[in-house]
Amino acid sequence: MDTSFKREPLTGERSKAASAAWGPPFVLGLLMAVLGFVALGASFLTSLVSVILFGALLAGTGIAEIVSSFRVRKAGGPFWLYLLSGVLSTVVGFFVLVYPAAGLGALTLLLAGYFFASGLFHVVTSLMDRYPQWGWDCAYGVISIALGVIVMAQWPVSAVWLVGTLVGISILMRGIALMAGSLELRKGLRRVTT
Repeated sequence: MDTSFKREPLTGERSKAASAAWGPPFVLGLLMAVLGFVALGASFLTSLVSVILFGALLAGTGIAEIVSSFRVRKAGGPFWLYLLSGVLSTVVGFFVLVYPAAGLGALTLLLAGYFFASGLFHVVTSLMDRYPQWGWDCAYGVISIALGVIVMAQWPVSAVWLVGTLVGISILMRGIALMAGSLELRKGLRRVTT
């Protein structure tokens, strides 16, 4: 039984369909990478916009949760839990919107604490368990601890650049990953059709 199939070169409509499969994701990835570079170049502005967006989302979520609490009350659910959580989210969101610099400082401290605690966890678990490739996890932990210490040592100056830099790197890496994936798709389409 012959399981091979005849591969046909891309022509006309099939060529357009193949280009449509990998082209738009590549362009989107390129635009995201450019946006990531711009965000890295203007890290303070990116930090400020990020914290304002975070405050708006928090306030909006809180308002939605307050509205939801009254619906839950009619169904006999935990009314006070939803109401208090919604009020807290709304108040914190409005404070972040009114005082974005303080919100940025608090978010920076929170991230520094996260880096330190996460790094400490990775170092301890990798040294205790010694699982395969534990050295990489330990190195990640040491770098994360160092980043947490650096951010804390430079606070409040680190509030100016940390959030914007992390957002810029995230956008840049997402764009690069999207471009790489679309190029792999293009290579796979060519391999199948040639």
